Amino acid sequence: MRKIAVEPLAFESLGVRSMSCLIETPDVKILVDPGIALGPRFGLLPHPREYRARSQLRSLLIKKSHKADVITISHYHHDHYTPNYIENVFIGSSPEDAAAIIKDKTLIIKDFRENVNASQRRRGWLFWKFAQKYSREILTADGGEFQFGETKIKFSWPVPHGEAGSSLGWVTMLLVSVDGFKIMHASDVQGPVLKGTADMILQENPEILILGGPPLYLAGGLVDEVNVSYSKENLHRLCQTVETIILDHHIMRSLDCRLFVEPIGRYAESIGHALVSAAKFKGLEDNLLEARRNELYRKEPPSSEFLAWTRMPWKKRRIEPPPV
Repeated sequence: MRKIAVEPLAFESLGVRSMSCLIETPDVKILVDPGIALGPRFGLLPHPREYRARSQLRSLLIKKSHKADVITISHYHHDHYTPNYIENVFIGSSPEDAAAIIKDKTLIIKDFRENVNASQRRRGWLFWKFAQKYSREILTADGGEFQFGETKIKFSWPVPHGEAGSSLGWVTMLLVSVDGFKIMHASDVQGPVLKGTADMILQENPEILILGGPPLYLAGGLVDEVNVSYSKENLHRLCQTVETIILDHHIMRSLDCRLFVEPIGRYAESIGHALVSAAKFKGLEDNLLEARRNELYRKEPPSSEFLAWTRMPWKKRRIEPPPV
């Protein structure tokens, strides 16, 4: 792809909660949002297949981090960065993994002091303190522009995590450009649900857009149905201009994602553009493990050892890895 290549590493369509990818130019290699997590769903803990996917993709993420010169973090949800403590139930993190990812790297990270909610302010501060011991330097992303040879790395000012006034806080969008070719990474903008966020993307006019879709699994409950319709309208607008959109993340936590995506995908294809998941971009089939958790528990019942682990006290489960 001219002078920029992008490799999706971990996404919902690959089996875990994440939007991590590696972007390479002739000047710099950028590891974006190096976090992986699982989440509660259907009243069930993740299935053993989800834990195995988490372990495999965490290993891949750490391996790819060794190639990176720069690491960027859009915000401090655990599926977008790796915290420096042990947590095995959902995150699968450890101080050793966190250090391995950021060691000797330039970090360009979301400001944890401004445009941030309380939980992410604390997470960001703790991560910043830890990262000072291992990283080469720590820079603030919000609204910043950085030059590496002919490659420009540009960050938006913070935009809402989904709808305006969301209690989930704000995220920064990333633009990487070289020789007139642009890749944009817009995590957790949920569609985007806001016209203003879509306008910011269109103003940059990237050739490739890596986009977090709306959380369909929360529609009618925590997410208003009207916001899902706004997401659909804005995505349709983006498809008119952007040649390739990798649409993934929250939207892939629901098997209904196909009903949302396929009509817009057919439109994109009709004008020579593409709307694909991260898995499809890599030439793979979607592996929607969280969306299929109920089915997995029915068709592939976990072992007695695993079920015994799920009944352990929460504090013990956090320390002891699941037997998968």
